Amino acid sequence: MATSTSSGAAHRGTAALLRLWDRLDLPPDEPQVLSDRGSLMVRMPAAGVVARVSSHTSLGRPDPGRWFDLEVTVGRLAHAAGAPVVPPAERPPAGPHEVDGVWISLWTDVGDGADRRADPVETATALAAWHDALTGAGADLPWLTVAHEVITGPLEHARRHGFLDEREHAALRREHEEALAGIEGLGTTSVLLHGDAHRGNVLRDRSGRWLWADLEEACRGPVEWDLAVLGSTPTPEIGAQALTAYARITGRRVPDADELTRWRRLRDLEGNAWAIGCAVSFPERYAAPARAYVDRVLGGRVG
Repeated sequence: MATSTSSGAAHRGTAALLRLWDRLDLPPDEPQVLSDRGSLMVRMPAAGVVARVSSHTSLGRPDPGRWFDLEVTVGRLAHAAGAPVVPPAERPPAGPHEVDGVWISLWTDVGDGADRRADPVETATALAAWHDALTGAGADLPWLTVAHEVITGPLEHARRHGFLDEREHAALRREHEEALAGIEGLGTTSVLLHGDAHRGNVLRDRSGRWLWADLEEACRGPVEWDLAVLGSTPTPEIGAQALTAYARITGRRVPDADELTRWRRLRDLEGNAWAIGCAVSFPERYAAPARAYVDRVLGGRVG
């Protein structure tokens, strides 16, 4: 079985995936590595699934199986509600599966939509449909984990592995505390958040429909979190177009810059915490931007 890997983690992940195939007594398949960044994404073409395999992001989480279980739970809930989502696989079962310490979830292969990314209106439309379909859903899901554990985990991981020293780690903890204090008492509608609602996480299926993927940061929380992500990614200009479209579709007033500033500060920390954690595994890719953010925090140039 041919594999194309770019790191030791990718090799270990694809090897675990092949062992899972043996365990499930599935026909031989040809793993195709689609992405090796925070998580390893591997297409299994004969089975018609894409596997999400724990790798770098999961190293910063004490219980990676919990996060994999959460994303499959949310994927099933969203699919049943008619939300635009990549469905968890049924045959073979989505899992999550654990193989020698590696966690794997399986998702329906909807096509990679590699010809282009979603534009601002398409991204906003998909997010509005997600929020609408899931109104009141997931009441038992955790609250705003994306602003808590998703930040503390990778920062602690980076400290343990020497990317952050104690002074830097303490400064980032203070930034986290201040950013959380900044949103206390704020927020309007409570929704089932996607958690990382930017255009890189919507995939176009073979029928042309845009579907949400990458659900490991989904949780309950104020809609402003998803809007802060939508309105700042990949650039403020594109984000503003997406926010305007979301407001038009939903009938909500467009949040102004001041209303989202505190949410964006927390989102900025969350995104950079992810990069800081990944810098341990991929220093050539993430160390420089991660270090630049740490320097900004130390210099008091955030917020």
